[in-house]
Amino acid sequence: MTTKKEDAVTKKDQNPPLEKWQQFTGASYKLHNLGRPAVFLLPSKKLRGRVEKELHAFLIKHFEAYTTTLIPSFGFWRDRRKSIIYDECRQYEVSFVGKEKIPLLLKKLAGIAGRINEECIYFKAGQYTCLIAPQTRNRKSK
Repeated sequence: MTTKKEDAVTKKDQNPPLEKWQQFTGASYKLHNLGRPAVFLLPSKKLRGRVEKELHAFLIKHFEAYTTTLIPSFGFWRDRRKSIIYDECRQYEVSFVGKEKIPLLLKKLAGIAGRINEECIYFKAGQYTCLIAPQTRNRKSK
């Protein structure tokens, strides 16, 4: 059973007010609030084929739209051994209202990280960032 306060918070997350957009209303257009964006980076060379097709189907099914951009420069980071790693990345962005879809997206990205043999994936939702790492990796033998 939830309290009235919890119900109000949940309802607010599901249907955020268009107050922030109302100052831009006009007679010739209508605005639709898409919520906040989530952005994540994946190594472009590991996305060819089946993984890329499955990710596309997942994002369309659960978020109805997404954008993707090949980043013209490389991302740089340190791995567990403190070695500098770099790779050409593909940036994905989806938008959603509320927080209910975040765990679904995190689970999918953790699964992809394991399948493509990545330690983690950079993820940003709203103003917060994190690294998503699979609990167990599905590493293929070389």
